[in-house]
Amino acid sequence: MSNTDPIVHNGIETLSFRQIDQLNQQAKGTTFKLFKAARQELVEEYDYFYLPALSYSKRIETLKSTGQIYGATVNLVLLTRAGYDKLRQRAPKMDSAV
Repeated sequence: MSNTDPIVHNGIETLSFRQIDQLNQQAKGTTFKLFKAARQELVEEYDYFYLPALSYSKRIETLKSTGQIYGATVNLVLLTRAGYDKLRQRAPKMDSAV
Protein backbone atom coordinates (compact mmCIF):
# COMPACT_ATOMS: atom_id res chain seq x y z
CA MET A 1 0.00 0.00 0.00
CA SER A 2 1.29 3.42 -0.97
CA ASN A 3 0.92 6.17 1.59
CA THR A 4 -1.01 8.11 -1.08
CA ASP A 5 -3.57 5.36 -1.71
CA PRO A 6 -7.08 6.64 -0.93
CA ILE A 7 -8.42 5.98 2.55
CA VAL A 8 -11.85 4.38 2.30
CA HIS A 9 -14.29 5.69 4.90
CA ASN A 10 -17.99 4.74 4.87
CA GLY A 11 -17.41 3.22 1.44
CA ILE A 12 -16.06 6.49 0.00
CA GLU A 13 -12.50 7.12 -1.17
CA THR A 14 -10.96 10.02 0.73
CA LEU A 15 -7.58 11.65 1.22
CA SER A 16 -5.92 13.08 4.31
CA PHE A 17 -4.28 16.49 4.51
CA ARG A 18 -0.87 14.80 4.40
CA GLN A 19 -1.71 12.88 1.24
CA ILE A 20 -2.95 15.99 -0.54
CA ASP A 21 0.12 17.97 0.54
CA GLN A 22 2.33 15.16 -0.82
CA LEU A 23 0.43 14.70 -4.09
CA ASN A 24 0.63 18.42 -4.79
CA GLN A 25 4.21 18.76 -3.56
CA GLN A 26 3.16 21.37 -1.04
CA ALA A 27 4.54 22.19 2.37
CA LYS A 28 3.09 20.49 5.43
CA GLY A 29 0.00 22.36 6.56
CA THR A 30 -0.97 23.81 3.18
CA THR A 31 -4.12 21.70 2.79
CA PHE A 32 -5.05 22.25 6.44
CA LYS A 33 -4.90 26.03 5.92
CA LEU A 34 -7.05 25.78 2.79
CA PHE A 35 -9.53 23.61 4.68
CA LYS A 36 -9.76 26.10 7.55
CA ALA A 37 -10.35 28.97 5.09
CA ALA A 38 -13.07 27.03 3.23
CA ARG A 39 -14.67 25.36 6.27
CA GLN A 40 -17.90 27.39 6.09
CA GLU A 41 -18.44 26.26 2.48
CA LEU A 42 -17.87 22.57 3.17
CA VAL A 43 -20.51 20.10 4.27
CA GLU A 44 -19.55 17.41 6.79
CA GLU A 45 -20.32 13.86 5.62
CA TYR A 46 -20.33 15.08 1.99
CA ASP A 47 -17.17 17.15 1.47
CA TYR A 48 -15.26 15.73 4.42
CA PHE A 49 -15.46 13.37 7.34
CA TYR A 50 -14.39 14.35 10.84
CA LEU A 51 -13.05 11.44 12.89
CA PRO A 52 -12.55 12.42 16.54
CA ALA A 53 -9.75 10.68 18.42
CA LEU A 54 -12.09 9.47 21.16
CA SER A 55 -14.02 7.34 18.67
CA TYR A 56 -11.35 6.54 16.07
CA SER A 57 -8.08 6.24 17.99
CA LYS A 58 -7.21 2.79 16.60
CA ARG A 59 -7.90 3.84 13.01
CA ILE A 60 -5.88 7.02 13.47
CA GLU A 61 -2.93 5.07 14.89
CA THR A 62 -3.07 2.61 11.98
CA LEU A 63 -3.05 5.44 9.44
CA LYS A 64 -0.11 7.07 11.24
CA SER A 65 1.82 3.79 11.04
CA THR A 66 1.23 3.55 7.27
CA GLY A 67 2.30 7.16 6.74
CA GLN A 68 -1.06 8.19 5.34
CA ILE A 69 -1.60 10.91 7.93
CA TYR A 70 0.76 13.18 9.84
CA GLY A 71 2.25 11.71 13.00
CA ALA A 72 0.98 14.61 15.10
CA THR A 73 -2.65 14.08 14.01
CA VAL A 74 -5.08 13.93 16.92
CA ASN A 75 -8.53 14.29 15.32
CA LEU A 76 -8.65 13.29 11.67
CA VAL A 77 -10.27 15.05 8.72
CA LEU A 78 -10.65 13.09 5.48
CA LEU A 79 -11.59 14.95 2.31
CA THR A 80 -13.88 13.45 -0.31
CA ARG A 81 -13.59 14.17 -4.03
CA ALA A 82 -16.21 16.92 -3.67
CA GLY A 83 -14.32 18.54 -0.80
CA TYR A 84 -11.02 18.28 -2.61
CA ASP A 85 -12.54 19.90 -5.69
CA LYS A 86 -13.78 22.82 -3.58
CA LEU A 87 -10.28 23.30 -2.14
CA ARG A 88 -8.80 23.15 -5.64
CA GLN A 89 -11.00 26.09 -6.62
CA ARG A 90 -9.25 28.09 -3.90
CA ALA A 91 -5.79 26.87 -4.96
CA PRO A 92 -5.77 26.14 -8.72
CA LYS A 93 -2.24 24.70 -8.69
CA MET A 94 -3.50 21.61 -6.84
CA ASP A 95 -3.74 18.47 -9.00
CA SER A 96 -6.80 16.28 -9.29
CA ALA A 97 -5.85 13.37 -7.04
CA VAL A 98 -8.95 11.64 -5.68
